[in-house]
Amino acid sequence: MSCPITRNLQKPPPSSSSSTIPLLSSLTSLSLSPHITMGFTASDKPLKFLIYGRTGWIGGLLGKLCDSQGIDYVYGSGRLENRTSLEADLDSVNPTHVFNAAGVTGRPNVDWCESHKVETIRTNVVGTLTLADLCRTKGLVLINYATGCIFEYDSEHQLGSGVGFKEEDIPNFIGSFYSKTKAMVSDLQFH
Repeated sequence: MSCPITRNLQKPPPSSSSSTIPLLSSLTSLSLSPHITMGFTASDKPLKFLIYGRTGWIGGLLGKLCDSQGIDYVYGSGRLENRTSLEADLDSVNPTHVFNAAGVTGRPNVDWCESHKVETIRTNVVGTLTLADLCRTKGLVLINYATGCIFEYDSEHQLGSGVGFKEEDIPNFIGSFYSKTKAMVSDLQFH
C-alpha cells in the first residue's frame, strides 16, 4: 500500500509553485541564519546542529542547507532504537539544536513495515520519543521531520488547491502500518 500523497511530497516537479507544496518550499527556502533560527532566537553560543537521517531526502537537504550557510553540523551516528548511542552522540557533538529526519521506511518501500511491525515501532515510535526525551532532558531544541504519509487529500485539502496541512492537524490517513507509526508520534509529540 502506498502513501496517497508521497509522490507530491518527495520532489516538486519543475513547474510546481511554492504554494502547491508548502513543506518543500519552506524547507528549500529555509534560512538557518545565526540570528533567528526556525523561530527561535539564537544565544551567544555558535550554532551546531546534530542531524539524524543522513541517507534520506530531507536529512540530506538539511546538511546541504547547513553547508550553504556555513553552519557547523554533524550527522548522528547513533541509531534511534539505541538510547545509549543517541546519548553518546549528544555528549560528543554537544549540539545547540537536533534535527530528526530519520526513521524506518522499509526496503524497497513502506510495505516492508507491514511484516516488520516490531522493528518499525522500535524506531519510528519508541526511538523518536527516546530522542525527544533526551533532548528535553538536556534542554535542546528538537525539530522532528516525520512524513506527509499521515495525510490524505480530502474536501478541505484538494490536490492542486495550494491548501496544505498544518502541524496541528489530526492525521487522516493510516492506510499503512508505516503511516500508523508516524501518526502515533505526531499525536504524542504534543503531550
